[in-house]
Amino acid sequence: MADKNNSRRVESSIKRTSFLGHLGLIAGVFQELEVDKLIDEKLPKERDHKVPHSVCILAMVLNGLGFIGQRLYLFPDYFRTISIGRLFGDSVTREDLNQYAIGETLDRIVKYGPTKLFTEITLHIMNRLPIPVHCLHADTTSVSVYGDYEDEETEYIDITFGIPKNGRWDLKQFVLSLIVNQHGIPLFMNTHSGNASDKSTILEAIKSLKSALRPESKVYYVADSSFYTDNNIKNIGKSFWISRVPAQLLSKGTAKCNLNLKRESDEDTHFIKLCGLWWSNKSGFCTLS
Repeated sequence: MADKNNSRRVESSIKRTSFLGHLGLIAGVFQELEVDKLIDEKLPKERDHKVPHSVCILAMVLNGLGFIGQRLYLFPDYFRTISIGRLFGDSVTREDLNQYAIGETLDRIVKYGPTKLFTEITLHIMNRLPIPVHCLHADTTSVSVYGDYEDEETEYIDITFGIPKNGRWDLKQFVLSLIVNQHGIPLFMNTHSGNASDKSTILEAIKSLKSALRPESKVYYVADSSFYTDNNIKNIGKSFWISRVPAQLLSKGTAKCNLNLKRESDEDTHFIKLCGLWWSNKSGFCTLS
């Protein structure tokens, strides 16, 4: 009889146990770097929802790390077995993180500008952590979506057909541009219409980030051959950049490049190491080191 009672106490204790895991680390860094204070300063609460926008954004970040693809009205269910009080404070319950509060935060982000908010958070963190910006890699990717999206024209982007990088020509898409540093930390992000060209979006991203960085920062911008156009080279301004000449220009003999490449060692006569990449002065390609 005593064994049964002990077993019931153990089962009852297990049922009351809440999960925290790696989510506590993310929430701790979020608060330690005072990202929550910055968000509440930029996105003040305008309606009667109990929780501020910073809590909703942190909740969405934690939810995203769980790779959850459920409908918005099921958002509170994600935190059913998670210690809400340890992550957000004792005054917050999972019922507070409902579809209306999350939806209001998403609307507020769109109104303020997702790229603007992302950049301000990045610069805020860079002022507190020694994040290197010596070598920045710029590129884009396409995100395919399902559905017709008829007449889905907004003042921001158009979800439409373009050149898909995943080969799904049957799906509409939007384009995401991203700039990361040499360690893969994202510093700039922006979305574009599905038919946007890399020849314009990469330059746009570089110029936007340049205007936000400290003037004394010596930065090398690395981009693929889509960046190498006459217009981009003329309009990037006074900058250090590394790109690859498109094959069609090389085949026509219209592009010449005189580089004084130094040997990495006596044994290696064809490769140099620059910005974490191995560059070949023969075949014109690079590989991650």
